[in-house]
Amino acid sequence: MREVPLSLNSSEFLTSVLREGLRPDARGGYDYRDIKITFGSQWGHAEVMLGNTRVLARVSTTVAKPAPSRANEGALFFNVHLSPMSSSKFNGARSDFSTVVTRLLERTIKETRVIDTECLCIVAGEKVLNLRVDITLLDFAGNVIDACCIAAMTALSHFRRPDFIVNGDEITVFSDKDRDPIPLSVLHVPITCTIGFSGERILVDPNHEEESVMDGYVSIATNTHHEICYIYLGGGVTLTPALVSKCCEISSLKTQEISGQITRSLDEDLATRRKAGTDRPAAISSLTLQEKLDRLYVEDRTNKREMLQAEDEVETATFGSITIRYIDEVDTVDDSGVAVLSGQPSADVSQTITNTSTQEEESFPGF
Repeated sequence: MREVPLSLNSSEFLTSVLREGLRPDARGGYDYRDIKITFGSQWGHAEVMLGNTRVLARVSTTVAKPAPSRANEGALFFNVHLSPMSSSKFNGARSDFSTVVTRLLERTIKETRVIDTECLCIVAGEKVLNLRVDITLLDFAGNVIDACCIAAMTALSHFRRPDFIVNGDEITVFSDKDRDPIPLSVLHVPITCTIGFSGERILVDPNHEEESVMDGYVSIATNTHHEICYIYLGGGVTLTPALVSKCCEISSLKTQEISGQITRSLDEDLATRRKAGTDRPAAISSLTLQEKLDRLYVEDRTNKREMLQAEDEVETATFGSITIRYIDEVDTVDDSGVAVLSGQPSADVSQTITNTSTQEEESFPGF
């Protein structure tokens, strides 16, 4: 079904109303519609509602080989899908407007180095983590650019990348159940502010009715440091230097407000996850013995072996090349923190683990 355009009478009436300083939804010229941010159960899933415009953003990561020109940096990709279910004006195929939104996000977020991509390097020149941000328009009610930018920045700020270790030629990438995922290093937060023009009137955050009759628009991306990151002019409207300066001031003020709302939403979601216990891996006490053994690891930062503890009464168990022997109690502990047993331990014991029923999951370092 093709979109039904406004009739000539409706278009003329709306244009005259806008040029008199009135808006169909009773907002002021500089007012945004209500912004609502919600998060999914997985890290990096964010849904943003800007008025009735609804956008879903999802961040994912893959291990890949880096580009030769940036051997120690990961990459960031964007994909914008304008679903035909959001509006009859979209047919599901990649359109010119979706390309405009994708390029704007790349220049606003990727080219201004919002994410420290060097933190995504696993082995320089061989393996890095690549980030992909998939953005889907679910409901269309105008100002898709700002909604997509807010959703992308919220999802990236909410995302946690998997932890990994490199041991010689072996690379181990841990799942969320094995180790706590690590937040991305977000260096600054740019937000786009789209401003429409109808005659001499300024329309911040135009809805779909205002977009159909306005003369043109400008999207200005500024960050919380009051720096201009990118300016995109659409619609063929001509702007004077004084008007551009005024629009930049408006964008800077709106960026402060929106970034503050994003921060509050992230804090509320983290507090909710901590209260529900979903911000950390599964509790050790709920795992089987084999799962516990699969999650044990030994770190040797100061050439001292750590003493791990377990709850199950098992004499010996093998995990990879490490043979573990469980004992009932420890006689003494020397100055280096290594348990000293009564009797001579066998030669194949690589790590001694105490078995105490009073210890909880804090006995497992790193969890």
